[in-house]
Amino acid sequence: MDKVTCQIFDVDYVMANGKPIVRVFGKQKDGKTICLMFNGFLPYFYLYSVKEENYERAKKALQSAFPYLKFEIVERYLPIGYGSKKKVLKIIGADPSKIPDIRAQAEAFGTAYEADVLFKYRFMADYHLRGMTWIEAEVKPFKTETVKCQSYEAVSFKNIDVQENAPLKYLSLDIECISDEDRVPDPKNDPIIIISLAFYPKYRDKDQIILIAKKAGLKNERVMECENEEDMLQKFIDIVNTYDPDIIVGYNINNFDAPYIIERMDVLGLPKDFGRSSKSVLMRKLQQTSMTTIVGRVIADPYEILKSDPVVRFKRYDLNTIAKALLNDTKIDIGGAREIKQLWESDIKKLIEYAGKDAVLALRLVTEKHLLDKYFELAKISGLLLQDTFGVQTQHHEFNILSEFVKDGFIMPCRPKVPHTGDAELKGAIVFEPEVGLHNEGCTLVLDFTSLYPSLIITFNICPTTLLLDNSVQDYYEAPNKAKFVKQEVREGIIPRILKRLIDARAKIKKAMKSAKDEETLRLLDAQQNALKIMANSMYGYMGYGRSRLFVMPIANAITAYGRENIQKTKKLVEDKYPVKVIYGDTDSVFVKTKITDLDAAEQLGEEIADFVSDNLPGVLNLKFEKIFRSFLILSKKRYAGWSFEKVDGKWKDKIVMKGIETVRRDWCDLVGKTMKEVLSTILKEADIQKAAKQFRNVAQGLAEGKVPLEDLTVVKGITKPLSAYDGVQPHVELAKKILERNPAFGNIVGARIGYVIIKGNALISKRAEDPEYVKKYNLEIDADYYIQNQLLPPIERIFEVCGISAAELLEGSKQKSLLDMF
Repeated sequence: MDKVTCQIFDVDYVMANGKPIVRVFGKQKDGKTICLMFNGFLPYFYLYSVKEENYERAKKALQSAFPYLKFEIVERYLPIGYGSKKKVLKIIGADPSKIPDIRAQAEAFGTAYEADVLFKYRFMADYHLRGMTWIEAEVKPFKTETVKCQSYEAVSFKNIDVQENAPLKYLSLDIECISDEDRVPDPKNDPIIIISLAFYPKYRDKDQIILIAKKAGLKNERVMECENEEDMLQKFIDIVNTYDPDIIVGYNINNFDAPYIIERMDVLGLPKDFGRSSKSVLMRKLQQTSMTTIVGRVIADPYEILKSDPVVRFKRYDLNTIAKALLNDTKIDIGGAREIKQLWESDIKKLIEYAGKDAVLALRLVTEKHLLDKYFELAKISGLLLQDTFGVQTQHHEFNILSEFVKDGFIMPCRPKVPHTGDAELKGAIVFEPEVGLHNEGCTLVLDFTSLYPSLIITFNICPTTLLLDNSVQDYYEAPNKAKFVKQEVREGIIPRILKRLIDARAKIKKAMKSAKDEETLRLLDAQQNALKIMANSMYGYMGYGRSRLFVMPIANAITAYGRENIQKTKKLVEDKYPVKVIYGDTDSVFVKTKITDLDAAEQLGEEIADFVSDNLPGVLNLKFEKIFRSFLILSKKRYAGWSFEKVDGKWKDKIVMKGIETVRRDWCDLVGKTMKEVLSTILKEADIQKAAKQFRNVAQGLAEGKVPLEDLTVVKGITKPLSAYDGVQPHVELAKKILERNPAFGNIVGARIGYVIIKGNALISKRAEDPEYVKKYNLEIDADYYIQNQLLPPIERIFEVCGISAAELLEGSKQKSLLDMF
């Protein structure tokens, strides 16, 4: 029997003779696509009842409604609570789409388990398959016209250890549309006039093709002139099928380009045939967005990827801003929808360049900035298919846990139809009352627990599968909230096991990164460790999420209760052992004030404290010396700034670190951040309140004299819903209304990030929000008093207040003294 190897890229199924055939689309090492057909796997779910006689009643009722069903009594562990296996009814169907109907009737006789697991993931879990991992399959020849790639009948699967990814093809697209009226184009009525495509690697020696819906006589080898829109869309389908991309890219493709193309194909009666099978491309509308499914291919939207990044944040997410920041490149500026229509009629060459550039920029973002690396690794770790890794975090954990449940004989609850509620509320982490003020007599040591919540879960074996609900076991941990969990010797929890594997794998990869010789290897390893970190650190969030399948309030509270106990114990250990004081603590960090002024000596003490605490705490809890604050300014809980020192390659590197201070808030203008940084730098590094106050007054004076650039005064906020849905009067919403009045063809304002400044006038502040470009054009005057009183003072006065200077004194400059005189 022949064998083939491939990397799992997509999985779906088709019905044949009343039963499903699973299709596994894979990428081979040479970049070729194959499809493995698997016959004989049927959909099923479980039914549990405390009364076993209900199973016979259920079988009789279900058999009457669905004669093809098969049943088995099997033994499985229930997912919540430590105990022995229970007899459950396994209900085996034929058509996966009928399972919801079967479940609805079955639930009259008990509780359904795993009835809402998608059939593709039911198959993958049972055969231990995971997205983007490599498999070896025993195959037979198989001919079919239902897929557009080489196909085989798979007999068996075996996982193989291959780290690298198969070479992939990327196709980027961008469309332009026009309407007869001065309004946003509507796919039901308004045609697509241009489809711009960019390829990586090249397609027939071309890195770009631009399709236009008319004959223009341009004689440009990059431009394909079509008879009309219908002809253009057919050529688009032909190019996609011929080039056969794995990843289809577009900036905001999910919310605009893809659904617009599909709706136009429906209007024109064209087959939506550009996937890797005979199935039509499917588009589903969801509230404010849409989801497009293309069998065998993946849609990657750099706009959504970047917006969901918790680390790198931008004030605006339009393509021009992002391209300038990440690629040092920009869009071609032509205006809006009205100008596109004019250029289509009068200067098509410029419009073609504009459209072509947008497709290229989107492609460069994905390929040059390696935006998908993290998602490749998330697929391997979570087990999800690549397309699904762009979804919500709960999916990542649920399939990972389901896979482990299958191995150990547990059954997974269905997702709750409404969030779990209960009498108890979820209590969060502890935050010590801080010693407010400036601490600069000696160094402040910052010590953090490594992956605190995952470490607590592992240490105390916290898991739904280990929760002790009776007195059948005496060997258990009792959490501060009285929840009990059997010890590892009795049963290792599945979630602790998963977390241990994730943490150990990340430690091994971080060690390998230190000896990595080439940039490509280092990039791959970094993506792996980042994905492992995301999966480990978000597990508690999943366990504490009211809509998760495994939410149990006592378990979620046990984790945070152990966390509170741990940080309090750490404080006592440190202060009892050393001549220091813990002046602040938050969740997984403690800030230790010392009298040491030498950085090396402070580092030595920090390492000693970390080792001492780690040695005196149970399990895998590990306190790590993180950095030194040479001066540390605490404003309140979760709001502080410090002059930080960390060793890099044996040398001390310093920077100003801020947390919870308004310089990083997106509802303040850039001037606030710049002023805050300047003032804090002076206070922390020079301890000179007089100089810091003067810096603030200079900024205020510059505002009054109109010397501050508009870019520094612009506030950017997003329009997250239709304007009519907003209550009250808000500046960015009022400006959005003005923009639409001035330019009805602006486009869909929902999702746009609106930049505004406040101009002088007598109207409400919100009514005086204005577009910076409009202000420049008509030479309008900025309201300096608004910026001083509403933007600069609120975040900055608290800093000076802690240092003994009131807002009035700050503005008047009537009180001057050195910070050193205050303590």
